[in-house]
Amino acid sequence: MIYNSLNPTTSDVNNNTIGTIDQNAENNTTNKYSNSFTSSNTLLTFIPFSSGIYSQSSSSVSPSPGPEPSPDPMDHIISLFDQYIKSYYNQSLIPGMAVVIVQNDKILYMNCLGVKDLASGEPVDENTLFGICSITKQFSATNIAQLVDKGLMNWTDPITNYYSAPDEFQLYDDYVTGNITINDCLIHSSGLPVEGGNDYPTYFNDSYSAALYKLRYMENTTPFGTTVQYNSMLYALPGYCAARTSNTTWNELIKNDLLDPLGMTTATTSYYDFMNSSNHVTPYKLLKNGTMKAYDVIPDPIGPAGSMACSISEMANWLRFQIADTGYYNGVQIVSKKELDETRTGKMYMNAKNTSMIGYGWGTKDNGTTIYHDGDSDAFFSQITIYTTKDLGIVILSNGGQYAYNFKICLDAKFRELLKDNDAFDPWPARKNLTDNTWIEDVPDQYVDNPQPLSAYVGEYSHSVFGLINITTNTGTLICNYGNNSQSFDLKHWSNTTYEDQTNNHFFNFTDFQADGAQQVEVTSFSFPPENGTFNRTNN
Repeated sequence: MIYNSLNPTTSDVNNNTIGTIDQNAENNTTNKYSNSFTSSNTLLTFIPFSSGIYSQSSSSVSPSPGPEPSPDPMDHIISLFDQYIKSYYNQSLIPGMAVVIVQNDKILYMNCLGVKDLASGEPVDENTLFGICSITKQFSATNIAQLVDKGLMNWTDPITNYYSAPDEFQLYDDYVTGNITINDCLIHSSGLPVEGGNDYPTYFNDSYSAALYKLRYMENTTPFGTTVQYNSMLYALPGYCAARTSNTTWNELIKNDLLDPLGMTTATTSYYDFMNSSNHVTPYKLLKNGTMKAYDVIPDPIGPAGSMACSISEMANWLRFQIADTGYYNGVQIVSKKELDETRTGKMYMNAKNTSMIGYGWGTKDNGTTIYHDGDSDAFFSQITIYTTKDLGIVILSNGGQYAYNFKICLDAKFRELLKDNDAFDPWPARKNLTDNTWIEDVPDQYVDNPQPLSAYVGEYSHSVFGLINITTNTGTLICNYGNNSQSFDLKHWSNTTYEDQTNNHFFNFTDFQADGAQQVEVTSFSFPPENGTFNRTNN
């Protein structure tokens, strides 16, 4: 699943409300999952020394003592930040992580921790690929900016300029269909529910065209053009419009026009290329029962909104390019400064507090002096933040589960507060304690034995929008397959006629039992609207 902190459920962290965490909370070092999932080794660390280091002259005449050089305040900040990571990394349950901090054109800090794979124990290095999820969005927007420079696209182009056939693109509201633009998609102002439709290409593995078709059944929850409601399905559309304009695939377009010129030659835009690369982390998901499970997250259908994978060394290139804010990289113009700045300019406030605005693949706050975005899925968690007036940026890449999600939020916030000389700021203990108390298995209020044989649940079930789920059995275990997804997920009996997919946190409530078994199953807790789906038995 593709999640993002720019949505209302998590964006407050980036809007500084993380500072409201009780900082007097006890540092909870008790971890019910133990540290067996992680390696505590810090494998690669570069920490700058003060520029005042010098060697004494070899002349026989002793020079007159001069003034002591002033220490670089960034040295102190980097040192404290490094200590913070090392002190809490083991509690984060992160199998692998990489962090880089760049100022101007210089890497101030690079740190690779943990392992690529828990079984092999091979350490993460600076060239190890991580999924960056929704940070992909800013690359897509910059790629579109290149086409705007060439006069091939315009930010205000209607989507119907590129997707004119109703059987390709049609939203529930005809007015929205005819008037939604590249800009509207990139700032998430369609009015569709937050991440509405994202389950189609993820759980059900629909192609983008099939998932896009299903959006016609989803009603707006806010008026078109009035609010920011983060939606990856529609954000991907302008990227695919760019590919159509260029008569190529999005993967080839962004690689040839943007990634290769930036020296990001090992970055991938396809999950299959990522998994076939020689140096990548294993995607892991932390289940509520404490199991760290290898888990395929295949975002390829919404590629322009979330399918990229990059190494920390190549994300340093992206930071250099963005920090320079000239449109040039290594003397070569990538995009005009005008259109690059357009991607980073706030267009609409993201919430009623009017503290942060949305750009094209960026959030902006503090009058544009801070630009940021994160990327979150079930298996990858990433963050980029740039302080434009300081020519300074940080990228955090990790895999793992809910603890990893919270740890990278805390690291980003810790660095921000260190820049403000708030050395005492310590958000992790409270965050960890909250996660300890919430990331636990769901249990029924009163357990009821299973009243039906397993055969009563077996069958194919259909939903008019989601599609098909197929329930089978193997060696006494119910198994679920979602749509075209080749992954199979075990269903554990929860209570009565309800089963749980513990990998995806879905509950299957089977009802209306007849001679051939249950006629319906309600699948609850899909991540995005509609959260629940009632599937009816088919004749297959």
